[in-house]
Amino acid sequence: QARCGTTNCYTDARTGAQGRKERMEYIVKGKRTKKDYTNFNRAALIHKKSYFFILIICLLCVFSDTVSSIIKNPRIENIIAQILPIIIIFAVYFVVFKIFRNYSFNSDKTLKDEITLTLTESGINYASFRGSVNYTVGDFRKIIINKHLIAIYISFSKAILIPKHFFNSKEEENEVELFIKENYLNRKK
Repeated sequence: QARCGTTNCYTDARTGAQGRKERMEYIVKGKRTKKDYTNFNRAALIHKKSYFFILIICLLCVFSDTVSSIIKNPRIENIIAQILPIIIIFAVYFVVFKIFRNYSFNSDKTLKDEITLTLTESGINYASFRGSVNYTVGDFRKIIINKHLIAIYISFSKAILIPKHFFNSKEEENEVELFIKENYLNRKK
């Protein structure tokens, strides 16, 4: 559930005039799920350029060698002998990745807490029953917005996750995304 639009009084520093200024604030609450954690890990892998670049180079090397070997000797036994190890490597990689992801999620009790995020122009207050932390716009390193979640990185590997199911409507989701783009993406440097 999100709430926005609180009014604050201000005094103009140059003229001393007093007035009211609209201050936007969004409050979102919810519990993150294993699916949210999985979507975050996928998004993180896709958006880490160095990892993605190394993966593409490795795939090109493996596939070029495999294809050239198959072209030289196109018998079915050779094709199976060349492709089977690649399939096994990918299967093991994804199984190990899934086991690690599940272990990480299950071992971190804070990931399962209900959280309340208060988004303001100056940053985010992250709160759960364990306590709260205030992050300023200067703390934000990178922001990822995809169809499943919003991830606001506060370090190389740690991010504030806002899954899309935290929002009550598509309109609310779009408002918060626009708010984040206007207040965090453009001001984070």
